[in-house]
Amino acid sequence: MPETPQISNQLSGLAARLWMALMGLVLTAAGSFFCWWLFATWQKAARMDSWISTPAVILSSEVVPWRYSDYSMVEYQPRIRYRYEAAGMARESEHIRRVAIRSSQESSAREWVEKFPAGALITAWVDPKNPEMSVLKKDSKAALYSIWFPALFVAGGLSMLWSSVFGRQLPRAA
Repeated sequence: MPETPQISNQLSGLAARLWMALMGLVLTAAGSFFCWWLFATWQKAARMDSWISTPAVILSSEVVPWRYSDYSMVEYQPRIRYRYEAAGMARESEHIRRVAIRSSQESSAREWVEKFPAGALITAWVDPKNPEMSVLKKDSKAALYSIWFPALFVAGGLSMLWSSVFGRQLPRAA
């Protein structure tokens, strides 16, 4: 039994709405994930505002090669060891930032070593809740300034979803 043009139009309209709903869900999910990730990154950096500054001395400062595995490319990492005092105890750390710094360019790692030469007196930032954790440079809160971009994907995805569900019907063929 052949399909009538009216049924064919209704099926293609339904397929288009389902496709638009699916694309809207995908865009909303992706945008939401990146909004969450940027917000979580900002929160971690904002928590560092409560960290306490303390004097520290650089014990050693060098560039070391680093590889994830035997099959990965060599990267270079600044290894800066420093001593500080927190909670009444002398402590040592190698954390420059909360997350390790690595680069495929040795010169990038060398810049950190030159910024923190052995013997230099510097300021370290210590987590008051965990004095074992310290950094030489706090994280940036700039992630929050970029949250608008994935939010556009959330808005666009929700708009597509809304249109697919509540949008106007396609005109029916006579």
